[in-house]
Amino acid sequence: MSLEFIPANAADTTMTRITPPTVGPLRRNTHTYDLIRQCIHCGFCLPTCPTYAVLGVEMDSPRGRIYQMQAVADGRLEISDEFVEHMNCCVGCRACETACPSGVQFGKLIEAAREQIQITNSAIANEEEEYTQSNTGFPSMPVTASQPSAISWPAKLLRRFFFDIMLPSRLALTVIFGGLKLYQRSGLQKLVHASGLFDIINNLPTPFKGKLSLPETLMDNARGEILPGLLPEVTPALGHRRYRVGFISGCIMDQVFRDINEASVRVLSANGCEVITPPQQGCCGALHIHGGEAERGRDLARHNIDVFEAYNCDFVIINSAGCGSTLKEYDHLLRDDPAYAERARVFTSKMKDINEFLMSIDLNRDLGEIKRTVAYHDACHLLHGQKIKQQPRQLLKSIPGLTLVDLKESDWCCGSAGVYNITNQEMGRQLLERKMNNVVETGASTIATANPGCMMQIAMGVRERGLPMEVMHPMELLDESYRVSGLYSMPARDVVVTRRQRQTLLVGVGVGLLLGAILLRRRNKK
Repeated sequence: MSLEFIPANAADTTMTRITPPTVGPLRRNTHTYDLIRQCIHCGFCLPTCPTYAVLGVEMDSPRGRIYQMQAVADGRLEISDEFVEHMNCCVGCRACETACPSGVQFGKLIEAAREQIQITNSAIANEEEEYTQSNTGFPSMPVTASQPSAISWPAKLLRRFFFDIMLPSRLALTVIFGGLKLYQRSGLQKLVHASGLFDIINNLPTPFKGKLSLPETLMDNARGEILPGLLPEVTPALGHRRYRVGFISGCIMDQVFRDINEASVRVLSANGCEVITPPQQGCCGALHIHGGEAERGRDLARHNIDVFEAYNCDFVIINSAGCGSTLKEYDHLLRDDPAYAERARVFTSKMKDINEFLMSIDLNRDLGEIKRTVAYHDACHLLHGQKIKQQPRQLLKSIPGLTLVDLKESDWCCGSAGVYNITNQEMGRQLLERKMNNVVETGASTIATANPGCMMQIAMGVRERGLPMEVMHPMELLDESYRVSGLYSMPARDVVVTRRQRQTLLVGVGVGLLLGAILLRRRNKK
């Protein structure tokens, strides 16, 4: 987009005409623009919007954000720092979609707006580079008042690392989360805090200066093996095979909540499913698409479609709400790709959330008694994104001995929202406090929810308040019930894997002790 200054009247004053974007989704005569025009500005969405409830600002409501999107598309508003702030303040919970009488698909709109922001940022960076190359020795390219501020190089590097290296690579994820688990379990974490090194790192001039405490608290006690291997490619059905299903193991889910993936596979097997977990599968692209990196998300979508097509599954199953919402929208994501549009539609038609799938078949009722009082939190992308509300509750109610109690505002966002609780820490904290106040009132021993981000966020709230509660996935509870009934037992862990984990932990402890000794020695010298 650009700014043109044209005469307005005889007094020679000027007015600004803004040209709408020529590239990207926020343009006239596009699918996104048609979605924008569905909004009738009734305001039913306002009471359901978490950011509007906290801030009370119209531009931080769904209606206000849609108004800004249309203004950009019409050429009445430039993509500025203010526009970027209002779009990025949105948690993306999609509660407004549930409330909307006109069926506005706000999730697709906010993703389009964030994609447009990234396209604009890239265009500005390219213009600056061209200007620098052709004007060596001159000042940097002038920036209009409404143009978004340049992104710092540390922020660019961090963004590229996160989206281009870390998430798409299983190896990178394994190394990073393996390092995190070693950091926690070897004693290095305590040494880093005791020596003051954490405070030094936290105050370095990075995009997260002064904000590292929350991610560390959020990831407290990461579960699972330090270096997890792949899930079995084929897990046979327990008894007669009724279905052949693909299983998406996910990125964060497989690294932090590997035990939930294993429980999910056992539950599917117990219900007559041959479970296929392709080792070639990759990140679903959800975080990319939510963060405006839609083109990278499309590449990941194409890869997963290629992978799962080869197995000819009856259904493809996911146990993570945020990922499932994106996977079910591959057809929208690739609608303009002639080579993948139809293939994406077929893939999307097979996608099922695991709760949704189990309640659509003849559930194996050989369930054992579990004495638990459970409150269920609706993950936003399961309830509002996929319209799945009753199925998880029905599964929980089917477990003998389990008492399901109501959680007030169970459909209100907990503040996790992908990586929102890390990038927008103050707002994420306020939303968590509201959620935890309601959690306390339930008196439950267990909070169940079907999304890894929600699990980490609420578990952090539970730890900080010292509550005697567990945070679990519905599949963990169902798996426990099947094991109590004797339907199956936990598989014995492979001896070689166990030995490898112990060796890795011992190495980590050694490194931790060595670093601790060095730090203490330096401290004593001072």
